[in-house]
Amino acid sequence: MEDDLKNPFEGYLANLQKHKQAVNPVHEIVNCYYKMNGWEKMPKEFYTGRYAYNKLASEAKKLYIACSEELDDCIWALDKMKYLAEKGGFDWSIITCLKHKLK
Repeated sequence: MEDDLKNPFEGYLANLQKHKQAVNPVHEIVNCYYKMNGWEKMPKEFYTGRYAYNKLASEAKKLYIACSEELDDCIWALDKMKYLAEKGGFDWSIITCLKHKLK
């Protein structure tokens, strides 16, 4: 049954490239993480410590490599982790996707 799952984010990068000139998958992962948590319009002071862009970009690069450089799969992993975190009531970050088996 699990093999029947279809990635709902398939074609995400191709669609994104139609609308934006230069798309960096690592930056897109971080941006999606911010959007999923409603943090894309926070004050400048918010983006320090664990929410610092450079820290999250490092985590995003590890996730991107772990997902065989498939942006669609990375976004799907973020979406699954967000669901699990909301259901389980725990805090999560991009790197948390690598610590859970999300296949």
